[in-house]
Amino acid sequence: MLCIIPAAHAQRILLVEKPGKFKNFKYFVGSDINLRKLPSGNKLSGTIHEITDTSIVINYDNEVMLEDIERIIKKRWGFRLLSATTRIGGAGYFALDVVNNVITGNPTIVAQETVIISASLVAFSYAIVPLHNRPFKKGKWRIKILNMSMDEEVPNPFQQ
Repeated sequence: MLCIIPAAHAQRILLVEKPGKFKNFKYFVGSDINLRKLPSGNKLSGTIHEITDTSIVINYDNEVMLEDIERIIKKRWGFRLLSATTRIGGAGYFALDVVNNVITGNPTIVAQETVIISASLVAFSYAIVPLHNRPFKKGKWRIKILNMSMDEEVPNPFQQ
């Protein structure tokens, strides 16, 4: 029986891990990343196009050294979805109640309960905006590059 095994394509991986824990996040070539650089505090976001031993290249023109990364910012889709849903829900509830009162001919177009409920939903949506992004600070989290490339020759200590 003939077994054909395709060649595995290994690569470099940018790993963000919490020391002593099993929690980690991996970024590959082609992954979107948001980060803040150390000297100036500039935010940088884009697609990773190359990962070298000591740096990453974002959007083909920004090379960032690992020691220059202050923090990596990960977007939380759940909080963003909750924020958008409650904002649209509050505005929609207000508009629906106003249109309903106009159609039925109620003398009060906007009820006090409607204002309280819709304003609470919109205020809640803006209150959770700081939770949209999760920062991974370099002191608490370790940022390193794993080299999984098979194309480089690894010295054999048993060969002379």
